[in-house]
This record gives sequence, C-alpha cells and structure tokens, in this order.
Amino acid sequence: MIRALVFAIALIPSGALAQQGFSCSYGDRGACLGYGDTVCSSSGKCVSNDAACFNSYQCNYEGFTCKSNVTECADDYAKLQTRFNTLVDDYNELLESSREMRVALQNTLEDLKRTQSALASTKDDLEDSQRDLRRANLTLIDIQSCIEGLGRFGNPSTCLP
Repeated sequence: MIRALVFAIALIPSGALAQQGFSCSYGDRGACLGYGDTVCSSSGKCVSNDAACFNSYQCNYEGFTCKSNVTECADDYAKLQTRFNTLVDDYNELLESSREMRVALQNTLEDLKRTQSALASTKDDLEDSQRDLRRANLTLIDIQSCIEGLGRFGNPSTCLP
C-alpha cells in the first residue's frame, strides 16, 4: 500500500510537468484527438483514404474534386443542357406558330368584315330586287286584268302602262 502511494506521488509531478510543456503557436488552439481522428490545417483538404481525387490545382482556382463526382456532374450537366436546348427549340417553334396564327386570325377577321359588308350589300340588293319583282308582278296582274276585260275587238295596247 505504501508502495502504491509513493508511486502515485511520483507520477503527479511528471504529469504536471508534461502538461506545462505543451504549447501552441500564436492563434492556434490545442486539441485532444480520439481514435481515428485526423488533423487538417485550415488550408489543407482532408478526404477519406479510399477517395480518388485530382491533384491540387489540377482543375482551376476552385481546387480539386473527387473524380466520381465530376463524371456524374458532367453527365447530369450534359443531360440538362440537352433538355434546355430542346425546351428552347420547342419554345421558339411555339412562338413562331403563335405569330403565324395571330397573322392568320387578323387576316380572317379582315376577311370576315369584308364578307359581312358584302353580305349586307347583297341583302340590300336582294330587297330592292324583291320590291321591283312585286311591282312588276302587280303591273303584270293589272295588264292581265285589263286584257281579260277587253272585248274581242278591243286594242290590247291600251292596257300597257
């Protein structure tokens, strides 16, 4: 028991000395790491051990990325760009069709106005013709009555208007 007490007293100063000897640079902080933890500087890039990555500054000023992400991203981008271009083409075709339909509608409306005007004129002419026909019919009836009223020796020219 005494031996354990002496051993514990011997350890206390060495632990205190070890803690007093730990120091960090100005602006850095000390940290305790657990099993499997890694330390990366603020300018470093930490990735898992099985990641396949490009070298630093391989791509551009934005740094590096994992190869699998770039391949998937490029495929998705190409698909989206194709879809976007298809949508733009469809939109332009619809816009052109819309313009053509608008012009056709405008022409149809103008044709309709001309047709309505011609129909109104034709209707007026028809009414005038019907009026003339009724007058002519009445005149014909009068002439027929006059001729029927003449005797055998009467002059039919007297029945003419």
